[in-house]
Amino acid sequence: MGENQLEIITTKYDKETQQEITGTYFFPLDRYYYAGDPGHIWFKPINSIFEVGFDSFGQQQAGPLLHIRTRPLGREFPQGAAFGTVESDKWIGPLRLPLSAVLVEANTAVLDNPTLINENCYRAWVIQIKPTKFDEEISSTDVITKGDLLQLKEYSISDLEKYEEQIIKCRITDLETGEEIDKC
Repeated sequence: MGENQLEIITTKYDKETQQEITGTYFFPLDRYYYAGDPGHIWFKPINSIFEVGFDSFGQQQAGPLLHIRTRPLGREFPQGAAFGTVESDKWIGPLRLPLSAVLVEANTAVLDNPTLINENCYRAWVIQIKPTKFDEEISSTDVITKGDLLQLKEYSISDLEKYEEQIIKCRITDLETGEEIDKC
């Protein structure tokens, strides 16, 4: 299932414009997700290093990103610690580490132009990390296991509903073609 994604389509009434707004959120199944507070961080293994970035819902909720700052590279931080901050028109807040790790590299292209995340959040990683307690923390309740459709669906729908979004459609689609594979 590594080439598939969870797609959730929602609707929400915008009191300001007095219109229904439709949102579409994608969650590729080829990576892990961090569900700690605040969540909406994905992390994907590339050999022994993990790329870390925003998920679809997190970047859409934040809106156009203005600034991202990271903590010093080469230092180790515990799971859930802030590895940096993000600022948008709507929000200023911490970026949390999904696992205890050493900060290896920051994506200078994203730091220089944070809207790259808004354009394609699953290609625009923010930081690379080297986990220090992977085996202990990968089964934590704050980590959604790579490829675990049920766990990812429950977390995503629960969080979307917190923001008064009503689920219209939930399906599994092919990452390459966008074709529906299954309903969820």
